[in-house]
Amino acid sequence: MNQTDIHAEHVADYLSKNPQFFHVFPNLLDKLSIPHPSNGKAVSLLERQVWQLREQRDKLKEEVDSLVSIAGDNGLLLQKIQQLSRLMMAAVTDQQAVDVLYSQMDEVFKVEYMTLVSWEVPSQGLKGLSQLGVRQDWVKTLRETLQPGKPVCGLIEQKWKSGLFHGANDVHSVCCLPLGGERVWGVLALGSTTDRFHPELGTYFLKVMAELITARLNRLFD
Repeated sequence: MNQTDIHAEHVADYLSKNPQFFHVFPNLLDKLSIPHPSNGKAVSLLERQVWQLREQRDKLKEEVDSLVSIAGDNGLLLQKIQQLSRLMMAAVTDQQAVDVLYSQMDEVFKVEYMTLVSWEVPSQGLKGLSQLGVRQDWVKTLRETLQPGKPVCGLIEQKWKSGLFHGANDVHSVCCLPLGGERVWGVLALGSTTDRFHPELGTYFLKVMAELITARLNRLFD
């Protein structure tokens, strides 16, 4: 290979395959010019390595801090769900269980809008549990979309606002928790004036919550 055939990529490839090269020719290190990433000034190889290690350290610290923060948030959320579970299961009547659900969503989970609805008729009427007429197109779409154990989050259309949240115009995003075991008989709809319930939101804890509510109220639709 003559001089005109050698390119920087060839040199880089050779050095990557021969990491002991500078052990044999250490004097070449004195002639290398390495720019500092932040100011562009020439620095020694050691200085560049120190800077790179610091960058890696800072990046790892940010990742660890992020994981710690997420773990803390998940821990608090789990505590709230455990409290909801304990109170709903301790409720003597189904009406008390529904009342607990509304109060916990408001006071603990800080949900701005909540609606508990079904498209089947329960064995007893409960305040706070409404029936949706099955003839509306959007109700049909809701029934066909929801599957057991698969909460859905996203933006909300106007006709859904009118139906689920009684025309609340400031609802921006919604989370629908399907209720039911083998079939979906209803939904717990949570509304927010922000994008709190965006489509990419993790649904693991929402699924747990839906299973909890289903376990407490499913007998109304057996």
